[in-house]
Amino acid sequence: KAEQADRSSNPQHGTVVDRGVTEARNWDFYLQAHTAIQGTARPAHYYVVYDEIFQARKVPPGPFKSAADILEDLTHNMCYLYARATKSVSICPPAYYADLVCDRARCYLSGFFDPVTASSAGSASESGTNARGPDSSMVKIHPRVRDSMFYI
Repeated sequence: KAEQADRSSNPQHGTVVDRGVTEARNWDFYLQAHTAIQGTARPAHYYVVYDEIFQARKVPPGPFKSAADILEDLTHNMCYLYARATKSVSICPPAYYADLVCDRARCYLSGFFDPVTASSAGSASESGTNARGPDSSMVKIHPRVRDSMFYI
C-alpha cells in the first residue's frame, strides 16, 4: 500500500514477509531491515536450517505470537549492530563480519587461492606447502589482537 511505503516507494524498514511467497514446509522469511538511500531496497531472505533454541520453548507472554516472531524481531534488531554503519544494514552483521574475515584470510593465504601456473607447480611442492589446503600454522596472529575483531 502506498501509505505504508517510504518516499522511494520501498516498504518500511523492519518489514517481514513470512507468508505467501515463502515455503510452507520450511522456516524462512524475508526481512527488509534497512531504508534504501537511493533506488530499490532489496529484502534479505533468511532460512532457518536447524533450530535448537526456539523450537522447544514456549512463547513467552508479550507482543510475540510465535517463536518465528521472536526470531524475526531478533534478526531485525541485530541489523542495527554493525560497527561500520550508524543505521540498520540489509543483512545481519555476523554475515558481514564473516565476509570480512574471509576477505582478510584470502589476502593472508593468497598462495592457495591464486591459480598455479605450470612453471611454478614444482616450486610450490618444494617449498613445503600442503596440497590439501591451508594450515592454521601458516597464519600467525599477534597475541595482542588474537581476541579482537582486527579485521573490521
